[in-house]
Amino acid sequence: SMMKKLLFTVTLLFLFLNFFAQNKDQISKQELSFDLEPYLFKLDSLGVNLNNDTLLLSIGYQNIYYGKNDRGNALMTYALSKRKEVSAEDYHSLSVQNTKNGNYSIAIAALEKAMELDPKEISPYYGWVLLYYYRDYEKSLKILEQYDAYTPNFSDAPMGEDIHYLKGLAHMQLEHYQIAIDEFNIYITNLASTHGEDFVDVYTFVQKGRCLSKLKKYDLAIAAYKKAIKYHENCSESYYFMGLTQLQMKQKDKACKNFNIALTMINKGHKSSDNYVEYFHEIYPQQIEKAIAKNCNSKL
Repeated sequence: SMMKKLLFTVTLLFLFLNFFAQNKDQISKQELSFDLEPYLFKLDSLGVNLNNDTLLLSIGYQNIYYGKNDRGNALMTYALSKRKEVSAEDYHSLSVQNTKNGNYSIAIAALEKAMELDPKEISPYYGWVLLYYYRDYEKSLKILEQYDAYTPNFSDAPMGEDIHYLKGLAHMQLEHYQIAIDEFNIYITNLASTHGEDFVDVYTFVQKGRCLSKLKKYDLAIAAYKKAIKYHENCSESYYFMGLTQLQMKQKDKACKNFNIALTMINKGHKSSDNYVEYFHEIYPQQIEKAIAKNCNSKL
Protein backbone atom coordinates (compact mmCIF):
# COMPACT_ATOMS: atom_id res chain seq x y z
CA SER A 1 0.00 0.00 0.00
CA MET A 2 0.93 3.65 -0.38
CA MET A 3 1.22 4.07 3.39
CA LYS A 4 3.47 1.05 3.69
CA LYS A 5 5.63 2.31 0.83
CA LEU A 6 5.91 5.76 2.43
CA LEU A 7 6.79 4.19 5.77
CA PHE A 8 9.44 2.08 4.07
CA THR A 9 11.06 5.08 2.36
CA VAL A 10 11.01 7.05 5.61
CA THR A 11 12.57 4.12 7.49
CA LEU A 12 15.30 3.85 4.87
CA LEU A 13 15.87 7.59 4.98
CA PHE A 14 16.21 7.38 8.77
CA LEU A 15 18.64 4.47 8.42
CA PHE A 16 20.83 6.40 6.05
CA LEU A 17 20.75 9.54 8.16
CA ASN A 18 21.50 7.56 11.29
CA PHE A 19 24.22 5.58 9.54
CA PHE A 20 26.04 8.67 8.33
CA ALA A 21 25.14 10.99 11.21
CA GLN A 22 28.79 11.48 12.10
CA ASN A 23 29.83 12.07 8.52
CA LYS A 24 30.76 15.68 7.78
CA ASP A 25 30.32 15.42 4.02
CA GLN A 26 26.86 16.07 2.64
CA ILE A 27 25.44 12.99 0.96
CA SER A 28 23.06 13.75 -1.88
CA LYS A 29 19.32 13.71 -1.16
CA GLN A 30 18.85 11.26 -4.01
CA GLU A 31 21.14 8.78 -2.28
CA LEU A 32 19.30 9.18 1.00
CA SER A 33 15.77 8.73 -0.26
CA PHE A 34 16.30 5.95 -2.81
CA ASP A 35 13.05 3.99 -3.05
CA LEU A 36 14.10 0.38 -2.70
CA GLU A 37 10.65 -1.19 -2.64
CA PRO A 38 10.27 -1.90 -6.40
CA TYR A 39 13.71 -3.54 -6.48
CA LEU A 40 12.97 -5.65 -3.39
CA PHE A 41 9.68 -6.67 -5.02
CA LYS A 42 11.61 -7.71 -8.14
CA LEU A 43 14.15 -9.70 -6.08
CA ASP A 44 11.30 -11.37 -4.21
CA SER A 45 9.63 -12.37 -7.49
CA LEU A 46 12.96 -13.90 -8.59
CA GLY A 47 12.91 -16.09 -5.49
CA VAL A 48 15.49 -14.16 -3.45
CA ASN A 49 14.95 -14.65 0.28
CA LEU A 50 14.55 -11.07 1.54
CA ASN A 51 15.26 -12.20 5.11
CA ASN A 52 18.73 -13.41 4.14
CA ASP A 53 20.73 -10.30 5.05
CA THR A 54 24.03 -11.86 3.89
CA LEU A 55 22.59 -12.53 0.44
CA LEU A 56 21.11 -9.02 0.24
CA LEU A 57 24.49 -7.57 1.24
CA SER A 58 26.24 -9.40 -1.58
CA ILE A 59 23.57 -8.35 -4.12
CA GLY A 60 24.00 -4.75 -2.92
CA TYR A 61 27.75 -5.08 -3.30
CA GLN A 62 27.32 -6.38 -6.87
CA ASN A 63 25.10 -3.40 -7.67
CA ILE A 64 27.82 -0.99 -6.56
CA TYR A 65 30.41 -3.04 -8.45
CA TYR A 66 28.40 -2.49 -11.65
CA GLY A 67 27.98 1.21 -10.95
CA LYS A 68 24.44 1.16 -9.52
CA ASN A 69 25.64 3.15 -6.52
CA ASP A 70 22.37 4.46 -5.05
CA ARG A 71 20.54 1.17 -5.32
CA GLY A 72 23.51 -0.84 -4.08
CA ASN A 73 24.09 1.36 -1.04
CA ALA A 74 20.38 1.43 -0.20
CA LEU A 75 20.24 -2.37 -0.38
CA MET A 76 23.40 -2.87 1.69
CA THR A 77 22.14 -0.41 4.32
CA TYR A 78 18.78 -2.21 4.36
CA ALA A 79 20.54 -5.58 4.74
CA LEU A 80 22.64 -4.26 7.65
CA SER A 81 19.51 -2.87 9.32
CA LYS A 82 18.19 -6.45 9.53
CA ARG A 83 21.17 -7.58 11.60
CA LYS A 84 21.04 -7.65 15.39
CA GLU A 85 24.65 -6.57 15.41
CA VAL A 86 26.67 -4.95 12.61
CA SER A 87 30.32 -5.98 12.69
CA ALA A 88 33.45 -4.05 11.75
CA GLU A 89 33.81 -6.43 8.79
CA ASP A 90 30.30 -5.47 7.57
CA TYR A 91 31.18 -1.78 7.59
CA HIS A 92 34.49 -2.58 5.94
CA SER A 93 32.83 -4.47 3.09
CA LEU A 94 30.36 -1.60 2.65
CA SER A 95 33.33 0.74 2.17
CA VAL A 96 35.44 -1.23 -0.31
CA GLN A 97 33.57 -0.87 -3.60
CA ASN A 98 32.42 2.62 -2.62
CA THR A 99 36.06 3.64 -2.38
CA LYS A 100 36.77 2.11 -5.79
CA ASN A 101 33.78 3.94 -7.31
CA GLY A 102 34.73 7.26 -5.76
CA ASN A 103 31.84 7.40 -3.26
CA TYR A 104 34.31 8.66 -0.69
CA SER A 105 31.95 10.16 1.89
CA ILE A 106 30.09 6.85 2.25
CA ALA A 107 33.29 4.79 2.32
CA ILE A 108 35.02 6.90 4.97
CA ALA A 109 31.91 7.05 7.18
CA ALA A 110 31.72 3.24 7.05
CA LEU A 111 35.45 2.85 7.78
CA GLU A 112 35.24 5.21 10.76
CA LYS A 113 32.44 3.00 12.17
CA ALA A 114 34.54 -0.10 11.52
CA MET A 115 37.55 1.47 13.28
CA GLU A 116 35.42 2.20 16.36
CA LEU A 117 34.39 -1.45 16.54
CA ASP A 118 37.67 -3.21 15.75
CA PRO A 119 40.70 -0.94 15.24
CA LYS A 120 43.18 -3.82 15.32
CA GLU A 121 41.46 -5.58 12.43
CA ILE A 122 40.53 -2.51 10.38
CA SER A 123 43.59 -0.25 10.83
CA PRO A 124 45.86 -2.01 8.29
CA TYR A 125 43.31 -1.62 5.48
CA TYR A 126 42.30 1.88 6.57
CA GLY A 127 45.92 3.07 6.75
CA TRP A 128 46.64 1.58 3.34
CA VAL A 129 43.52 2.99 1.68
CA LEU A 130 44.14 6.48 3.13
CA LEU A 131 47.64 6.40 1.66
CA TYR A 132 46.86 5.15 -1.84
CA TYR A 133 43.28 6.26 -2.52
CA TYR A 134 42.71 9.29 -0.35
CA ARG A 135 46.27 10.64 -0.29
CA ASP A 136 45.71 11.67 3.33
CA TYR A 137 49.29 11.05 4.43
CA GLU A 138 49.08 12.40 7.97
CA LYS A 139 46.00 10.40 8.89
CA SER A 140 47.39 7.34 7.11
CA LEU A 141 50.60 7.58 9.15
CA LYS A 142 48.67 7.95 12.39
CA ILE A 143 46.64 4.80 11.68
CA LEU A 144 49.62 2.80 10.38
CA GLU A 145 51.57 3.74 13.54
CA GLN A 146 48.60 2.63 15.64
CA TYR A 147 48.52 -0.70 13.78
CA ASP A 148 52.29 -1.17 14.01
CA ALA A 149 52.15 -0.62 17.78
CA TYR A 150 49.90 -3.68 18.26
CA THR A 151 52.85 -5.92 17.38
CA PRO A 152 56.03 -4.06 18.41
CA ASN A 153 58.52 -6.78 17.47
CA PHE A 154 56.91 -7.83 14.24
CA SER A 155 56.79 -6.29 10.79
CA ASP A 156 53.19 -6.37 9.67
CA ALA A 157 52.17 -6.31 6.02
CA PRO A 158 48.86 -4.48 5.53
CA MET A 159 47.30 -5.47 2.21
CA GLY A 160 50.46 -7.43 1.39
CA GLU A 161 52.79 -4.42 1.62
CA ASP A 162 55.28 -4.07 4.46
CA ILE A 163 54.25 -1.60 7.16
CA HIS A 164 57.63 0.17 7.03
CA TYR A 165 57.40 0.54 3.25
CA LEU A 166 53.95 2.12 3.62
CA LYS A 167 55.08 4.43 6.41
CA GLY A 168 58.10 5.35 4.29
CA LEU A 169 55.82 6.29 1.38
CA ALA A 170 53.69 8.50 3.62
CA HIS A 171 56.77 10.25 5.02
CA MET A 172 58.17 10.65 1.50
CA GLN A 173 54.96 12.35 0.35
CA LEU A 174 55.14 14.63 3.40
CA GLU A 175 58.75 15.46 2.38
CA HIS A 176 60.20 13.86 5.54
CA TYR A 177 62.91 12.35 3.37
CA GLN A 178 65.29 11.11 6.06
CA ILE A 179 62.50 9.46 8.08
CA ALA A 180 61.26 7.84 4.86
CA ILE A 181 64.75 6.46 4.15
CA ASP A 182 64.94 5.11 7.71
CA GLU A 183 61.60 3.32 7.27
CA PHE A 184 62.63 1.87 3.90
CA ASN A 185 65.89 0.67 5.48
CA ILE A 186 64.06 -1.09 8.34
CA TYR A 187 61.99 -2.98 5.78
CA ILE A 188 65.02 -3.83 3.61
CA THR A 189 67.16 -4.96 6.58
CA ASN A 190 64.37 -7.03 8.16
CA LEU A 191 63.54 -8.89 4.96
CA ALA A 192 67.17 -9.29 3.92
CA SER A 193 67.92 -11.00 7.24
CA THR A 194 64.95 -13.38 7.08
CA HIS A 195 64.51 -14.13 3.37
CA GLY A 196 67.20 -12.30 1.43
CA GLU A 197 67.36 -8.86 -0.14
CA ASP A 198 65.95 -10.12 -3.44
CA PHE A 199 62.57 -10.55 -1.67
CA VAL A 200 62.29 -6.80 -1.07
CA ASP A 201 59.77 -4.96 -3.28
CA VAL A 202 62.15 -3.38 -5.83
CA TYR A 203 60.27 -0.09 -5.78
CA THR A 204 61.53 0.38 -2.22
CA PHE A 205 64.98 0.97 -3.71
CA VAL A 206 63.49 3.38 -6.27
CA GLN A 207 61.73 5.41 -3.55
CA LYS A 208 64.84 5.35 -1.37
CA GLY A 209 66.86 6.68 -4.31
CA ARG A 210 64.38 9.49 -4.87
CA CYS A 211 64.55 10.51 -1.19
CA LEU A 212 68.37 10.39 -1.19
CA SER A 213 68.38 12.55 -4.31
CA LYS A 214 66.17 15.12 -2.55
CA LEU A 215 68.76 15.22 0.26
CA LYS A 216 71.47 15.74 -2.42
CA LYS A 217 73.07 12.38 -1.56
CA TYR A 218 73.43 11.65 -5.24
CA ASP A 219 75.95 8.78 -5.13
CA LEU A 220 73.84 6.89 -2.61
CA ALA A 221 70.77 7.55 -4.72
CA ILE A 222 72.47 6.07 -7.82
CA ALA A 223 73.47 3.01 -5.77
CA ALA A 224 69.81 2.55 -4.71
CA TYR A 225 68.56 2.77 -8.33
CA LYS A 226 71.19 0.26 -9.44
CA LYS A 227 70.07 -2.12 -6.73
CA ALA A 228 66.49 -1.95 -8.06
CA ILE A 229 67.81 -2.79 -11.55
CA LYS A 230 69.89 -5.64 -10.11
CA TYR A 231 66.71 -7.32 -8.86
CA HIS A 232 64.41 -6.21 -11.70
CA GLU A 233 66.34 -5.58 -14.90
CA ASN A 234 63.35 -4.05 -16.70
CA CYS A 235 62.71 -1.45 -14.01
CA SER A 236 61.97 1.48 -16.32
CA GLU A 237 61.21 3.72 -13.33
CA SER A 238 64.68 3.22 -11.90
CA TYR A 239 66.36 4.23 -15.18
CA TYR A 240 64.19 7.35 -15.41
CA PHE A 241 64.76 8.55 -11.84
CA MET A 242 68.46 7.70 -12.10
CA GLY A 243 68.59 9.94 -15.17
CA LEU A 244 67.02 12.79 -13.20
CA THR A 245 69.61 12.37 -10.44
CA GLN A 246 72.44 12.29 -13.01
CA LEU A 247 71.19 15.59 -14.45
CA GLN A 248 71.62 17.08 -10.98
CA MET A 249 75.14 15.61 -10.91
CA LYS A 250 75.83 17.36 -14.25
CA GLN A 251 76.25 13.96 -15.95
CA LYS A 252 74.06 14.74 -18.94
CA ASP A 253 75.34 11.96 -21.22
CA LYS A 254 74.68 9.26 -18.64
CA ALA A 255 71.28 10.79 -17.88
CA CYS A 256 70.28 10.82 -21.56
CA LYS A 257 71.37 7.22 -21.97
CA ASN A 258 69.18 6.20 -19.05
CA PHE A 259 66.19 8.26 -20.26
CA ASN A 260 66.37 6.43 -23.57
CA ILE A 261 66.58 3.03 -21.88
CA ALA A 262 63.56 3.97 -19.74
CA LEU A 263 61.59 5.08 -22.81
CA THR A 264 62.37 1.88 -24.75
CA MET A 265 61.32 -0.24 -21.75
CA ILE A 266 58.14 1.63 -21.04
CA ASN A 267 57.12 1.43 -24.71
CA LYS A 268 57.52 -2.34 -24.43
CA GLY A 269 55.11 -2.35 -21.49
CA HIS A 270 57.62 -2.54 -18.65
CA LYS A 271 55.87 -0.32 -16.12
CA SER A 272 54.14 -0.92 -12.83
CA SER A 273 50.53 0.20 -12.60
CA ASP A 274 47.27 -0.64 -10.90
CA ASN A 275 43.66 -0.57 -12.14
CA TYR A 276 42.46 1.63 -9.31
CA VAL A 277 45.32 3.77 -7.99
CA GLU A 278 48.28 5.65 -9.32
CA TYR A 279 51.54 4.55 -7.74
CA PHE A 280 53.86 7.14 -6.23
CA HIS A 281 56.63 6.05 -8.60
CA GLU A 282 54.42 5.82 -11.68
CA ILE A 283 55.92 7.29 -14.84
CA TYR A 284 54.58 7.89 -18.35
CA PRO A 285 56.23 7.95 -21.80
CA GLN A 286 55.33 11.64 -22.23
CA GLN A 287 57.38 12.75 -19.23
CA ILE A 288 60.42 10.74 -20.38
CA GLU A 289 60.08 12.19 -23.90
CA LYS A 290 59.89 15.65 -22.34
CA ALA A 291 63.09 15.03 -20.34
CA ILE A 292 64.85 13.83 -23.50
CA ALA A 293 63.64 16.80 -25.55
CA LYS A 294 64.73 19.25 -22.88
CA ASN A 295 68.13 17.76 -21.98
CA CYS A 296 69.44 15.51 -24.73
CA ASN A 297 70.73 16.29 -28.17
CA SER A 298 69.22 14.50 -31.13
CA LYS A 299 72.28 12.25 -31.66
CA LEU A 300 71.08 9.83 -29.01
